[in-house]
Order: sequence, then C-alpha cells, then structure tokens
Amino acid sequence: MRSKDTRIGDAIASFLLAKEAEGRSPRTLRDYETYLRAFDQVTGHPAIEGLTPELVTRYVAERRRSSATAARYAAAILKSFASWLAEMKYLATPLGGSVLATVKVPRADRPRSPYTDEEVRTMVRVLSAGSNRSKARDAAVVFMLLGCGLRLNELREVRLSNVHVVRPIEESYILVEADTSKSKASRKVRLDPMAADAVHKYVEDWRPGRAEGPLFLTEEGKPFSLPGFKNYLARLGDRFKAAGIENWMAHRSRHYWATSTHRAGMSVFDIAAEGGWRDLKMVQRYTKNRPFEELQRLPTPLSFVLRKRAS
Repeated sequence: MRSKDTRIGDAIASFLLAKEAEGRSPRTLRDYETYLRAFDQVTGHPAIEGLTPELVTRYVAERRRSSATAARYAAAILKSFASWLAEMKYLATPLGGSVLATVKVPRADRPRSPYTDEEVRTMVRVLSAGSNRSKARDAAVVFMLLGCGLRLNELREVRLSNVHVVRPIEESYILVEADTSKSKASRKVRLDPMAADAVHKYVEDWRPGRAEGPLFLTEEGKPFSLPGFKNYLARLGDRFKAAGIENWMAHRSRHYWATSTHRAGMSVFDIAAEGGWRDLKMVQRYTKNRPFEELQRLPTPLSFVLRKRAS
C-alpha cells in the first residue's frame, strides 16, 4: 500500500503499469519513465508528499532554459503522474484533485519550418564529402529522413527485413511496424530512389555483418539505443551547422518531406496515410504552402477554365 512517505521513484513502476493497461504505446511509456526518473534524480529522490507545485514549477523552469520542448513534456508527464496519484488516493488535494492542477504546461515552441531546397542541396554536398568510415550510413540515414518522412525512432527501429529495395527502384518501400510507430499502426512508406540507392550501398558495402535486426547499426555492429541515435544525429547536425545550416534536426526533415510531397501533388489524405498521422490537422501543421514561384507557373483559375473550354 502506497502512502505519502513512499518515494516517488518507488511509485513510478506502478504508474507505468497503469498507463500500459490504458493502452499507451511502448514509446510513450519509455518517455514517461525517462522524464519521471530524471525528475526524481534531479530533485533528490523525494517522497510522494514532496511533489508540490512549487517544486515542479522550479524544475520545469530549469528544463526550459535548455529546451522548451523538454520542459513542456516534463510538465505534462508530471501532471499526469499527479493525477494518477490522486486517483489512487496516494496524494490529493482536500477535494480529491491533483496537487499539480495549478501547474502550467509551457507553451510549445513555434512550429519548425522545413528545410529550404538550397539547404537540402547543401546537405547532399556535405554528405558526399564525408569520411569513408561512416559515409554510407550517414547518407542513408539523412536521405531516409528527408525522402521518406520517418520519425526519428521509427528510423532507429526499422528492421533490415522491412526495407525492400527492388527493381524498378521506384517500387521500393519500407514497412513501418505498429510497435515502432507513434500511431500504433503498421504502414508502408515509399522508399525515395536516392534513399534506396544509399541504403543499398550501405547494406552491401558497410553494414557490419549480415545478421537480421535494425537496419542501422553502430560501428561495433550493435543496435543504437535511443540516446545513442540522438547523439549520432546531433553529430551530423554539427557538420551541417559548419556548412551554414542552423537548427538541423530529424523532425525538421519530416516537415520537409510533408511539404515536398504536397508540392509534388499528393493529397493531404495520402500524406496522412503515408506519414502515419490520424488527424488531418497534423498534416496541415507539418505541410507548408508551395513557394510563390511554383504557384506562378500554375495556370490561374480563369485561364485554366477558358483554355479548357477553347480546346
């Protein structure tokens, strides 16, 4: 039986089990645990009764100094944890509510803009000039992010057997499995020809061993951990920054993919299906308008109708 003097760290496992029973995805559960363990560590392993609005507000403010997004996640997860504590009657207000009900979740950062076409061309040049040690893997990773729109963790966990490079190369595709996707649904994603070529070279000439498992491996031939994969991508970002590309991150590649597919003529319904979104509003959030120069090359409504009638 939990009580107010139970340590927060001892209650986290029970909270995760409750959320798993509610159907939360493995990725979400990992995020819950990561953020709650970090809070417990930084605040000195307090008891449940030490979970106060003042403590959490100070902690979130500190997180915000380094990352507004991390601060937002931390606040939301801690509020969820406090609601569960109140529901289980371990810690609640006199009226039975969450003790963190008054804690504000920081606003999210402004939606990130996709890369420009010139920035993508710069990335290609940087990758072509990379070291032989990781050149093939670097190109395959970046081209899959830009050309296929996978989420960071989907890319990390995609398995070799789920990458189908075929002839003609335009028919190549990736199977994203449900247990690796935030949407909790399996889907097929077209494998961009440049990405397919880069993946083929990586698998044939560089990937350590032929064993089944994740497509992308460390230089020691082991699967990437999530922190390890993020660190690897951060090192790629350092190279791009040196070439003049600011704020490089995997998620901006997803913005670029969604915007580019829209520019290529795909409907929002197709983009949602291939990108793994259930809500069309998310597609609108990720998809930016076509450049005005491209719109100028399209016929205006009046000229389109009159020309069609004349023909």
